[in-house]
Amino acid sequence: MPIRGGAMGDVPAAAKVLVRDLLRMKRGETVLVYGDPGADPSVVRATVNAVEARGGNPIELWCRIQGPPGTEPPKAVAEAMRASDAVVEFARTYLITTKAFQRALDAGARYLCLTGMDADMMIRCIGEVSLPALKRFGKALARITARAEEAQVTTAEGTDLRFKFGRRPVILDTGECVTPGRDSYLGGQISWAALERTIEGSIVFDGTVWPPDELAPLKEPIRIELRRGRVSAIEGGEGAKVLARWIRHFRDARMFNVAHFCFGFNPGAGITGRILEDERAFGAFVTGLGSQQESFRGGLTLAKSHIDGVTVRPTVIFGSTEVERDGSFVHPALEGLQEDLLKSRPGL
Repeated sequence: MPIRGGAMGDVPAAAKVLVRDLLRMKRGETVLVYGDPGADPSVVRATVNAVEARGGNPIELWCRIQGPPGTEPPKAVAEAMRASDAVVEFARTYLITTKAFQRALDAGARYLCLTGMDADMMIRCIGEVSLPALKRFGKALARITARAEEAQVTTAEGTDLRFKFGRRPVILDTGECVTPGRDSYLGGQISWAALERTIEGSIVFDGTVWPPDELAPLKEPIRIELRRGRVSAIEGGEGAKVLARWIRHFRDARMFNVAHFCFGFNPGAGITGRILEDERAFGAFVTGLGSQQESFRGGLTLAKSHIDGVTVRPTVIFGSTEVERDGSFVHPALEGLQEDLLKSRPGL
């Protein structure tokens, strides 16, 4: 397992940042740390130790879910989620589109999804990232996006996508998980649901698609044709065939829906094949298919699963204003903040 700088000691330091700065855990709180066979034991145990060191009550739980992401967990897991003050999910087969997840939120749990995170990712994407700089950049990008009315996304690989926004929330993920009944994710992303029937054109995935496992990271681009917010064609080589079979095997028409779009801006993230990180690669544009969570306040519902596709080096124009060019943020309100974020390091 690659560890940045070859120092396993960096993992406990990053776990300390997670518990102290992201969860802001209070003494006496019960924190469920959840993993599955796809999770990295070192990050699970480091987080458990960090919870205990700060006076919390950690529950270390491992479970093998039989099915794709979105499959309901066993009753015992669901009850443990509901009974916890906070849940930190490292499992690769994530639960964030399940009824058990929603019931845990309804019961007041804080839910931090870090699906598939390993030690190297924890160090690069949490331990070595300045949270204040990340928040400043993310808030500015979210404000710009919230004011937009329409967008065009293009890439050299052939993406040519258009959509309108409507009055829907723009969700900023800084990684902080402090509000009871709310879910949070690895910092470095904003996401939103466009007005579904305005989504037209093509999107080329050339970074990662996940699930299924065999596509992450991509070996060749996959072109998705979109009409009125739904997938109308999947084109490319063998990877396109794998993705088409994967979507169709659910026998659920909702899996063809466009659920959300995202910008990634975590300076420590790259394209690795781990979707949590790949979605937050700096400058990436993400398209989600299938399940649409309630928090987006969109026009869709949950489906049998969810798929995320990553497009690298996009050019994004809101109205007549260029926000991003070839994967670099060029909006006047972002350029200085981008420079600060890319060079910043926290004081641990």
